[in-house]
Amino acid sequence: MTTAYHFTFEEHWRSPLAYWVHLPVAGKPDAWEPPLPPYIPHKGYVFLHVEFEKHELIFSSPAQLDHFIAVLSSKPLPTTSHLSSLRDAPVGPNGHWLSRLPASLKAPSKRAKLVQVMQTLRPEVVKEDMPHQFDWTETGS
Repeated sequence: MTTAYHFTFEEHWRSPLAYWVHLPVAGKPDAWEPPLPPYIPHKGYVFLHVEFEKHELIFSSPAQLDHFIAVLSSKPLPTTSHLSSLRDAPVGPNGHWLSRLPASLKAPSKRAKLVQVMQTLRPEVVKEDMPHQFDWTETGS
């Protein structure tokens, strides 16, 4: 099964998952863990758009893709209250990316299919020698 995807360039690195994945390092301005996606001169930040059925999923770093896969593969699916508490910030569970994910993608059988698709797609879109970057030079299907 082939999954359609494409890359775009945006002015800022924040995607729906960015806030929940890239955490500021205490006492170190402009330091994040995991590292932020790199800025591509004269282009911007690379965004991966994945088409899954009628939905478009958007990621600005491989770390976000990995987090997405890890959360959706969890059994049972974690609550947004639990996931929000891990960020230790004033943003509540209703603002978490998982609460914004369409309910149709959260059903166990659909999640399993989605996780499988994303795991298969990952080696195609992430640079093997630079795992913090998307391999945007290749065109998506």
